[in-house]
This record gives sequence, structure tokens and C-alpha cells, in this order.
Amino acid sequence: MEDYEDKPLPVTNYTFIRWFGFDQFTPERAVTSYWVSSKTFFVIRFILALYSTVVFWTYLGLVAAYSDFTSFFSMFTTLTFVGLHAYLVTSCVHHARYLYVKNIDFMVNQPAFLNYLYIYLYSTVITYNILTPVVFWTLLSPGGSSTSIPSVSMWLNVSVHGVSFFLMAFDVIFNRIQLPIRLVVFVIITVLFYMFLAFIIFSSKGIWVYPFLNWDQGPVAALWYFVVAIIVVVGFFIMVFVHWIRDFIAHKMGKRNAFIGVYTAKPSCIKHQQMSEIQQENS
Repeated sequence: MEDYEDKPLPVTNYTFIRWFGFDQFTPERAVTSYWVSSKTFFVIRFILALYSTVVFWTYLGLVAAYSDFTSFFSMFTTLTFVGLHAYLVTSCVHHARYLYVKNIDFMVNQPAFLNYLYIYLYSTVITYNILTPVVFWTLLSPGGSSTSIPSVSMWLNVSVHGVSFFLMAFDVIFNRIQLPIRLVVFVIITVLFYMFLAFIIFSSKGIWVYPFLNWDQGPVAALWYFVVAIIVVVGFFIMVFVHWIRDFIAHKMGKRNAFIGVYTAKPSCIKHQQMSEIQQENS
């Protein structure tokens, strides 16, 4: 199996960035795997990105042709898939460049905020693609027979609200990204911003994007908001556990550079520890 340098990002001078762990992100972990070579991982990721691309543009085209195009970006489930698609395509671009230049310096040396945005996008994608299938198939999916639904619509429905989970899961299993747990704050804040968007849409169009968001329900509506928030937090920490299990198995199997722990310590301490371990292994 390949040995990776895992060059860290420069430690920022901003306490805010350090506290949330944005500069804990190690770019090479995003384009390499414990289980397969980086080239094999790229092939897997390219297939995932290709599928998401076909789904995205087919979905967008049908909405533009036969529905209200302005509603496309008002649905949380759709935005979640857009985020997943953006993550997979961006990762493929970085991955292809990594394989071409054979180092990760282009990501380490790019403006820091781009790397911060990347790990932020990753944290939302892996969380919301748990939330979306749960909420859609339990609260939003219409009942009854599916025979009256066109095949293309059924395929898009299952892809956006179900297959998306597996696209995300495959990427998580094969990458080596570490997930700082304090990013849960940004994951929750993003959902709150969507709640504000739902209120804006209601104020401008007089309709609620999702029925359970309707405040006319009284206390029941508040309960639904609370339930969604709980699902978001639980989903995030499920993914923290999945990352830990993945790294733990890799560590037990003797994979090099497998970091075990919860990513809450100061980034400088973590990176110093990681680099020391790598130097010891290489000596």
C-alpha cells in the first residue's frame, strides 16, 4: 500500500478557525485511501461523480421544462443533492490533479479559505445525506402505488432521496478525511439558514416548502423543528463514529498514517503529533 506524506495546512493565526478545527484538514487524506490505491479510489469517485452529474442535470432539465424552475433550489432535499454533487465533482478535480502532479502542494498552498470551505462542505454533505432519506421517506414520500409515476421521475426520486446516501457512504469509506466534531455547529447553523429561507419563501409565495414547517400547526410545528434539529445532530455524530471506526480498523490492520482519536485538540498539537509519528515511521 502507498505511503503518504499527509502534509498539513499551515496553522492559522485566527482562534476562531483553530477552535472549529478548519485547519486540521489534511488535503492528501481527501484523495487517498487506506483500502485501495489513489488511482483506484479516483476511478470509484469518478463513477460516483458521473452518476450524480447525470442525475443532477436530468433533474434540473425536467424541472426547468415541466415545472417551476424557481422551486428547484427551495427544497432542502434538492440542495442536499446539489451539495453532494458539488463535493464529488470538486473532489474528482482535486484527485485528478493530485495523480497528475504526484503531490498535494497545489491544495496546501492555495488560499486557506478554499480548504476551509471544502471541509465545511464535506461535513454538511455527510450529515444531510442521512437527514434527507430519513425525513423524505418517513414524512414526505407520497403513499400508494408507484405505477402511476413515470419511470424517469421514480428514478430521480430514488436517486436524490436514497441513492445519494450510498454515494456519500462510499466516499466516506474510501477516503481518509478526519472530521473535527466542533463542525457540528456549522452543520446546525446551515440548517437554521435554510429555516430562514423557508420563512422567506412563505412570505413571498404564501406556501410552506414542507408541510411540517407550517407554524399554523401550533406547538406541533415547534416539535417538528426540534425533531429535525435532533436528527441533524445525531446524524453528524453517527458520521463521527463511522470515521472513527474506519480509522480504527485501518489502525488495527497496520495501515500507516491511520490516526485514531476524536478531533477536538488544538490543531497545532494534533499536527505535531501526526508529523512526529510519520517521521518515526520513516526513520
